[in-house]
Amino acid sequence: MKKPMLFLAPFIFLVCCSPRQPEIQQAADRGVFEMLALHVQSRMKLSYNCSAGGAVVTQDGKIIYEEYFGGTHRGPDAVAVTAQSRFPFFSVSKGFGAAVLASLVSDGTLSLDDPVAKYLDYFKGTGPGGKYPRQLVTVRHLASHSSGLPDDSTPPRTWGEEPPFNDVVLKFKPGESFLYTELAMRLLGYVMELASGRTYEQLLAERVVEPLGISSVGYVRRGESVENVVHTCVGVDSSYIAYSDEFAGKPYPGSGLYGSLPDIARYAQAWLDGGKAGERQLFNPNYIARAWQTQPPGREPDPDYGLLFWLFPQADAVVFSGMAHTICAILPEQDMILVMGLNQREGNRGWSFQEEKLNLARIGHAILAQMPL
Repeated sequence: MKKPMLFLAPFIFLVCCSPRQPEIQQAADRGVFEMLALHVQSRMKLSYNCSAGGAVVTQDGKIIYEEYFGGTHRGPDAVAVTAQSRFPFFSVSKGFGAAVLASLVSDGTLSLDDPVAKYLDYFKGTGPGGKYPRQLVTVRHLASHSSGLPDDSTPPRTWGEEPPFNDVVLKFKPGESFLYTELAMRLLGYVMELASGRTYEQLLAERVVEPLGISSVGYVRRGESVENVVHTCVGVDSSYIAYSDEFAGKPYPGSGLYGSLPDIARYAQAWLDGGKAGERQLFNPNYIARAWQTQPPGREPDPDYGLLFWLFPQADAVVFSGMAHTICAILPEQDMILVMGLNQREGNRGWSFQEEKLNLARIGHAILAQMPL
């Protein structure tokens, strides 16, 4: 009898002393949402087994499915992902910037067709060695990634430079093409600040976060509490917190936010509710049609992109998404929102992120087709 115990002793030691990994939380009966749960879990696997995943579905403003998988990071002290976990947004932040812009346009603080030169009087001419006149760039061009501004520098440009953005040279005539660029987002944030006399962080808090009561949404800076913060995974074996002030620098509409998946859905619902937070009107409901059509008007929809939203007319969907592969798909006609959360920002995973945005919308339609009438 002693030999078996000797044989088992090392195994017992390893089990007892190995770090506990968070258990996957599984719904008792997913029903029609099984395909979404399996989709999220498969994307976690394909994303180098990234540590965190989750899904939230709402219809008519109510959560009809919610499930979370894995832990906040890959380390031994990771905790299970829950509804309170704050995922790294990266470009999901742009979706929130869309409401700040909508609010400023709605109250007349600025206009979509204001030239940037109205706020930066030196943003004229072609810039050093340039070809295209910068005075043609408008707020609309910045928000639709059709400004002609190049991609951001490395490290990212800061607003401490004097005068800021003065050396920008356009790559094409504004409004004639599409180039997804963080530099345009930084300039858009700067214009918002100049027009309003408020910092972008103040604008976001006062006009979006506080009225909607989405308290999980905000910035995570070095030295602050990281309770419930989901780390960012990069590749096979690294995970870290992409601190907002380190990764994104000064708050701006393009990136840097963190927040929970339910709060992303609550925010998206404001667009389905005609720009309202309860009884408070955040922005003019007429703005929504402009934000959800290819901008500027007349540009070839290649790709379809509105005012800080991706557009998928083939699935009747509006999407905002981020580099760590958290996606929010809005199905306006069905009053449905699907949010999928991941935390892997490595690019080469064997599947197309652009296609995934469309896939999430298609899953929403498939769920609807199976739901009882």
